[in-house]
Amino acid sequence: MTLYGIPPAGMRRAMAPESGRDHAHAIADAAHAWWTSNRGGSSDRAIAVGTLAGLALSAPSRPEGPDYGPLLLPLNDEQLIDALRAGWNSFWTYDPDLTEAARPLHDWLSHPTETDIRGLSDYARVLVRAGLLEYCSDTARAESDDVLGLLITRMRSYSERQSTGEFFTPAVAADHMGDILFSTDRRPGDLFLEAAAGTGTMARAAAATLRFFGNDPAKYRWWLNDLDPLNSACCAVSAQLWRLGRHVTVSCGDALNDPRLLEEAVRERAERATAEQQTRPVLYPTRTRPPFWPWQSVPPS
Repeated sequence: MTLYGIPPAGMRRAMAPESGRDHAHAIADAAHAWWTSNRGGSSDRAIAVGTLAGLALSAPSRPEGPDYGPLLLPLNDEQLIDALRAGWNSFWTYDPDLTEAARPLHDWLSHPTETDIRGLSDYARVLVRAGLLEYCSDTARAESDDVLGLLITRMRSYSERQSTGEFFTPAVAADHMGDILFSTDRRPGDLFLEAAAGTGTMARAAAATLRFFGNDPAKYRWWLNDLDPLNSACCAVSAQLWRLGRHVTVSCGDALNDPRLLEEAVRERAERATAEQQTRPVLYPTRTRPPFWPWQSVPPS
């Protein structure tokens, strides 16, 4: 039995590629193919990646968790926008600072135009069909590759990447570097600092290596920085998908030439976001109750 031609979660899990890395590429390929066919190439990439990120954050907290597909599939474009707002509201409740760091991925939800939301419900169905929810609910799969980074790379032209000197580190190379990085003794509380993190794939590899050796990435501190606002926004979301814990800082700026200014800006942003959350518990007005939030039961550090 299928809904909108999409089988239930158990069947989607069985049909998913065996390799998490292949699964991530399949999701990014499906997302990019739909966007280029229906929304005109790489335009509005913040909406394309932001919609994927919002749905990813709403995935169940475990592979055998509830199937949210039937809740998403019947939605029209306007209803999907409301559901995405509800998801970001939950993220805002959980961590206002990271939600603020991810603003380039969701700020468009404050005043979306008809062009912004056109066809997004169909796009969401493509992502569900590709197994996005199942991919993100399984930590081992989610940390096997950087699905947000894969989509951004596909949506940026070669000339764009050349002009900024941007290079997306393949997962295989990142995994090898992660093995080298943690071949020496590392203790809980140590800081992983990435000044040019891109979308965070090196942090992904490091977290996977820590888990392989029986360590919990959440017991370490992470600081991910990139010059590109969309890249750093992806770091904020992926930090949750990869279960990096509550000691995560994401920044956007020149970490090499102005580290002190960057540190001050990050501290001010965190203080501002925390204060705003106390007076503004809901980031976006919505009529939709958010789905179960995978991290809401984690006590603050």
